[in-house]
Amino acid sequence: MPETYARIKSETAVRTEILAGITTFLASMYIIIVNPSILSSTGMPFSGVLTATVLVSALASIAMGVFAKNPVLIAPGMGINAFFTYTVVAGMKVPWEVALGVVFWSGVIFFILSVCNVRTFILQAIPKQLRFGVAGGIGLFISIIGLKNAGFIVSSPDTLITRGSLNPILITFIIGFAVTAILVAKNIRGALVIGIGATTLLAVPLGRIWGHTVPLVSWNGFFAMPDFSLFFKLDVTHSLAIGLWPALFAFLFTCMFDSLSTFVGVAEVVFP
Repeated sequence: MPETYARIKSETAVRTEILAGITTFLASMYIIIVNPSILSSTGMPFSGVLTATVLVSALASIAMGVFAKNPVLIAPGMGINAFFTYTVVAGMKVPWEVALGVVFWSGVIFFILSVCNVRTFILQAIPKQLRFGVAGGIGLFISIIGLKNAGFIVSSPDTLITRGSLNPILITFIIGFAVTAILVAKNIRGALVIGIGATTLLAVPLGRIWGHTVPLVSWNGFFAMPDFSLFFKLDVTHSLAIGLWPALFAFLFTCMFDSLSTFVGVAEVVFP
C-alpha cells in the first residue's frame, strides 16, 4: 500500500506540475508579442526583441526552478518597457543603444544589492501595509493594461478613461473573461487553460462574422529563425552619463519593488 500510494501521489504531482506549467505559459505568453510591439517603437527590430524576450524569459524561469527551487515565471515587466520606450527614448531623446546600457547598469546595481543582502534590509524596513499596497498596486496596473488592450476602457479628455465601444475584440474579452471567472469560481481544474482555449477558439469565427473585419487571430506559420541582431548592441559607456542617472534610478526602483511585490507572501512568513 505505501508504494502504491507513493506512486499515485507522484503521478498526481507530475500532472499538477505539467498543468500548472501550461497554465502559466498560456497566461503570460502575451509578453512575447506585446514586449516587441512596444520596444520596436524605439527603432529596434521587432524580430530581434522577440528573440531576446523569449530567451530571457526561458533562461530566467529555468534558473528560478533549478537554482532557487521556486516555481515562478520570470519575464520582462509591463510598464517598465513603456517607460523605456516613451519616456527614456522618445521623451529624453536617448538612443536605444544607450538606453539599453542604462538598463544594464541598473541590473548590475540590482545584482550587487541582492548579493550583499541589501534587499532583505529594505524589505524589513517596509511596513506590512505598504508591502500589500505595492503588490496590489502593481496588480491593478497590469489589470488596467489588460482592460485597455481589450478595448474595455479607452482614454477620455474629460474623465481620463471611459468605456470603449462594442467591437469583436471587446465581445471576445467579455465572454472569455466570464467563462474563465465562472470556471475559477467553481474550482474547475485547469480553469485558466480552458478559458484561454475557449477565448482563442471564439475569436476565429467572431472576427469573420462581424462584418469581415480584421481577423482577431491570424497564422503566418509555426516556425521562424531567431534574430540575434540585437546581441551586444548596448552602449555601456555613454549610458553612465550623469544626465541619465534619474532614468537609471527609475529602472532600479521599479525592478526593486516589482521583486518585493513578487515575494510579498514570503515576506509575511519571514517578516510578519
